[in-house]
Parts: sequence; structure tokens; C-alpha cells
Amino acid sequence: MEATKETKNRTPEENLAIAKIQVMMEDSFGLLSNTDSSPAMRSRAKNWFQTSDCSLWCDMAGTTQDHVNKLLTNLEFNYKNGIITKEQLRFGIRRLEKKI
Repeated sequence: MEATKETKNRTPEENLAIAKIQVMMEDSFGLLSNTDSSPAMRSRAKNWFQTSDCSLWCDMAGTTQDHVNKLLTNLEFNYKNGIITKEQLRFGIRRLEKKI
């Protein structure tokens, strides 16, 4: 019998919502080089995670705002304390769908 990897079949809407959350996380760390990465922009992106808009996108992604905020807090802690590099941070955010 062939071993199968457990994968979650997501709707296009769920994938879009996950992508939105990923972009907001990248913005909160100032990772997107083609956008304004000023402290004000990073602050707006970080604050977005406490809004009802975030809650709506999390619901569309099939997760909770609480869970996404825990993932963000964990990434912030690890990055600020030098546990992960900027490249590892970017990689973690891009693989966010594995944690949702």
C-alpha cells in the first residue's frame, strides 16, 4: 500500500485568503522590496492583525484570527531574537498554508 501524504484540498477562496494573510505578514516585517516598507507601513500591517478585516480573511482561509496571531507572534519572537534569519522568516511566511 502506498503511503499518502495528508494534504488539504483548498478552494480558490481559501488560497486567496491565505495569500492575503501572507502579504500582510510580509508587510509587517517589511519584506516586500517593491512596496513602501516604512515604519508606518509596517505598523499598519501589524495592526491589521487585530482588526475585524483580519478576522474575516482568517475565516475565509479556514482558520481563526487567534491562530494566525499566534503564528505571527512566534515568527516575531524568533526573528527578533536571532533564532531565524530574514530568509528563514520569508520562507516560513511563504509556507504558511502548512500551518493553517
